[in-house]
Amino acid sequence: MIEPDMPRRVQSGMRPGRRWTPAISAALGVVALCTAGVVRAADGAAPAPDPTDPWQPFNRKNYAIQEGLERAAIRPTVRAYRTLTPGPIGVAIHNVLVNLSEPAVLVNDVLQFRIKRAAVPVVRMVLNTTLGLLGLIDVAARIGMPHHDNEFGITLGRYGVKSGPYLYLPLLGPSSPRDLFGTIVDFATNPLHSVKYPYRTEVITSQFIVGGLDLQISTEGQLNALMSGAVDPYATLRSAYIQNKQGEIVGTGVPLNLPTFEDIDTPSPVPPPDPTAATSTH
Repeated sequence: MIEPDMPRRVQSGMRPGRRWTPAISAALGVVALCTAGVVRAADGAAPAPDPTDPWQPFNRKNYAIQEGLERAAIRPTVRAYRTLTPGPIGVAIHNVLVNLSEPAVLVNDVLQFRIKRAAVPVVRMVLNTTLGLLGLIDVAARIGMPHHDNEFGITLGRYGVKSGPYLYLPLLGPSSPRDLFGTIVDFATNPLHSVKYPYRTEVITSQFIVGGLDLQISTEGQLNALMSGAVDPYATLRSAYIQNKQGEIVGTGVPLNLPTFEDIDTPSPVPPPDPTAATSTH
């Protein structure tokens, strides 16, 4: 269900355990370091109880690092950002970020041959960029066309590419080799990254930072509910991520129970009662 304290992301389909930030620059910076660490952790550790997580010792260390970052920097920064972007300001920023993600959604919908569903990001981009003042206002959602997420990692999964071992990276959160590669591909579809303009580096960096803060605020309620009372938060997050990702790939699950825009089964109409079948009493 959509959390009541998540007003900025109710139409965006964010799911539990999604990356804290889409900072691809951070991903590229840590991949080489992580590769060496993963190999050492996998070679020197005892067999992991979960076959989907053979790099568990390495992942748990990264999870502990993330918890430290959350306490020391991320949560205070999120609180400051929330204070500086109250009400309509925060909603408008969120809407712009969602509008910038629509090209990636469109590309992946088409690659997955979800043609009916692909029409939604097209309409959303046109309406929100024009009538919505470059995405500040989500006009499309108001007429019944909410945003849905899609990623290249999901596209690869639908074509049969295996995810590989579960992978947890600080700042990026839960992922896998397949999904991490998909994130880098999605990065290239962002309109801000495909053209040259003044202060391009500064704009892209700002988008990463603000996008991460917005995403943290948007998923805060869900993650708190997911982790509340969890005996092993790391294992709980891992399970939620893997199950949710698989649901997206096979089409049996949609983030936050938002409707798909294709093959929606409508209930058959209930036939009127047959008057001849009714019994009369005297």
